[in-house]
Amino acid sequence: MDTPLPRSAAAPKTANPTPAAAPISARAGSRRLWVFGAGLLVLIAALAAGALYLRPPRVVVAQAVVGQAVDVVYASGVVDYVRQAHVAPIVSAPIREVAVAEGQWVKAGQLLAQLEDGPAQGTALQLAAQAAQARVVAGRTRRLLEAGFAARAADDDAQAQARAAGAAAEGALAHLRDYRLTAPFAGQILRREAEPGDLATVGTMLFLLADPRTLRITADVDERDIARLKLGAQALIRADAFPGRTFQGSIARITPAGDATGRVFRVRIALPADCPLSPGMTVETNLVAARREQAILVPATAVQNGQVWRVENGRARRVPVQVGAIGATQTELKSGMAAGDTVIIAPGRLRDGQHVSAARP
Repeated sequence: MDTPLPRSAAAPKTANPTPAAAPISARAGSRRLWVFGAGLLVLIAALAAGALYLRPPRVVVAQAVVGQAVDVVYASGVVDYVRQAHVAPIVSAPIREVAVAEGQWVKAGQLLAQLEDGPAQGTALQLAAQAAQARVVAGRTRRLLEAGFAARAADDDAQAQARAAGAAAEGALAHLRDYRLTAPFAGQILRREAEPGDLATVGTMLFLLADPRTLRITADVDERDIARLKLGAQALIRADAFPGRTFQGSIARITPAGDATGRVFRVRIALPADCPLSPGMTVETNLVAARREQAILVPATAVQNGQVWRVENGRARRVPVQVGAIGATQTELKSGMAAGDTVIIAPGRLRDGQHVSAARP
């Protein structure tokens, strides 16, 4: 019969769990270390974010300067000739002769076209003969009156008839000139709508005559701005046909009466002789209404909603201003700022009195 082992002999079995418990304790310690490290990183990130949030925002500043400010009035217009005439007949008759061609230069009074005037010439000759006969009768009656063989009334009647016949003859002769179309001034024939044999009718244009050496712009200005403009004021002109180029002109005439329907006034702008603009082009003009040489100017982006921001002792301060002329890159301030004052170029969202870090552009 086997003898049972003493309890102390079972010690190796009870001792086995102890070595297995050691790795569990190591993993728990590693997890606690990882949690601590992650928490430390979160804390560092939070401190960094807090430091970044608490750091004053960086703003770019510039100084207000003294320069020229210009007030302009916008208007659109069309290029045309200073002297231009649509030559049309005042009588209806067939065209007998055309004396000029397109592009030809003509003098004042030069014949452009001759209309058929046969019937009018017959009438003029008849009236001229009647006038001559009336003058003969009037002369005979006057001699008889002087000799005492005619009454005063007979002489008065003869003289009146002679004057009437003469006036009728002169009128018929003048009417003959209506059948001749002549140039009203020296210029170039830009268009010819007449051919021999065509029927010319009253009011129908046969020739377009102009002096292409003198151009102008006819622009319409809003009635609210017309009082600001003066004769001789500079005009800056842009046309789609010449992108990126600006031409100069001057206000030559302002019509005294406006258009009540369109609520505009017509302004004539003189152009220099070497201007490359062509008649018929549409243009945009900026008419200079006023200039100020000693204006306070700041970057255009510094002005927002009638106010600017400037830096005083490291803090942003809001300053209400009165805005004047507004340009593409600069804006005039009529009040609120002085030359040399520092303004924030692009303020964005700031609070009055907020700490900021200023830097030059």
